[in-house]
Amino acid sequence: MQKPRTSLLSALLTLSFVLPATAAVPTKVHERTLEVLLPGVLDDADEPPDELEAPVVDGQEEAGADEDGEGEEDTFGEVEGEGESEDEEGAADDEAPPPRPSKTSRTSKSSASKSSKSSKQASATKKPSKQKPLERPKGAKECEYRTPLYEHEVAKGENLGAIAGRYGVRRDDLIRLNQIKNPNLIRPGQRLKVCPEIAPRTRKEVEHVVAKGENPTKIAERYGMTANELIALQKGKLGERLKANPRALRIGDHLTVMVEVEAKPELAPAAEERGVLRASVQLAGGAHYHVKRPHLAYGTDKTIRAIKSAISRYKQRKPKGPKVHVGDISRQGGGPLKGHRSHQRGVDVDIGLVHKGILAGEKKFVDANPQTLDIARTWALIKAFTDTREVRAIFLDYGVQKILYDYARKSGVSQDTLDELFQYPRGKGHAHGIIRHWKGHRNHFHVRFRG
Repeated sequence: MQKPRTSLLSALLTLSFVLPATAAVPTKVHERTLEVLLPGVLDDADEPPDELEAPVVDGQEEAGADEDGEGEEDTFGEVEGEGESEDEEGAADDEAPPPRPSKTSRTSKSSASKSSKSSKQASATKKPSKQKPLERPKGAKECEYRTPLYEHEVAKGENLGAIAGRYGVRRDDLIRLNQIKNPNLIRPGQRLKVCPEIAPRTRKEVEHVVAKGENPTKIAERYGMTANELIALQKGKLGERLKANPRALRIGDHLTVMVEVEAKPELAPAAEERGVLRASVQLAGGAHYHVKRPHLAYGTDKTIRAIKSAISRYKQRKPKGPKVHVGDISRQGGGPLKGHRSHQRGVDVDIGLVHKGILAGEKKFVDANPQTLDIARTWALIKAFTDTREVRAIFLDYGVQKILYDYARKSGVSQDTLDELFQYPRGKGHAHGIIRHWKGHRNHFHVRFRG
């Protein structure tokens, strides 16, 4: 007897009534399965690539994808911007044409016109909000007319280096401007003149009640301070206890902390990332450094001299080791440079971190990692640039800052100098120092020279 051909179909139909329409799979199972198949993907799934992030302007995250992981930090902001990917040299010039739309993705003319009309109506109802331009006071002669003079009131526990770092200037600038005879003798309440590179912020004392799991370092970072500054603010028996032993902090202790109340961006220099380079000088190759892209190595005469001086000083201190890797400065004549938001005026340069072992001679910028980063030489190189006294800012990943800060402190660098130069350990969202965080700067540092 022959079996009916419809038996298989009937069985399938029967099963469709028995089984649920969709099998509910727990989200964790999905994630775990993907994690096994595609390790490392889920962690970054919610974040766009560095070169695609749209950072905030003026004092916040910067815009644009820049070369070699460097998001242009032109506004000297308080939080980081996202970087670019410079080591894809020239890759952006060979962009592939956009793919043709498939037939299944086409939209009918009627639905497209309806969508267009509705979007026009929606846009017509929304009035664009015009941002009032920032009114900046006239610059002072003492500040080379870039910013007005600002007065800082010295707080308890501050040293001259910390005050300089607060405004992104050098300790020597404060000594010269205020004619200070003994830099170690400043007193609370004293008023100091400063030409701020970082927007001044007013502040006030508030009380912080210590919670479980907190320590002086964590609390200080939360308020943009160091643990030493926090302890110096404490009075009475609490102050005596913490000065004797910082670990003697107890749950429920009432700490005095300083909080930022109001920023004054109009007192900081205006963003100067746009512009042209009127006097182009090319940085030619040298015995101690390698220029990655010579056609993008044009700067002002002052910038080129400062770069050469810094590298020469570095090689005197560290004669052995690989060549210094110099990235982009500006194109000849300046102006917009593909892959960068700044690098237009001949006052910016990218410098590779120094590595050891098999990566020592690598011409591409390489991410910092404990196995290959030459900490001593990288710190010596950055210090050589700051010692030129021509540097306005250096942008470097916060995690790399910590490595260099710890090394410098153990090597005997004074707390005054650390407070002057480093943003770390005040938190990467708190603008401070010459060396400041910007996302995408894990494989190089970006130097901004005085114009």
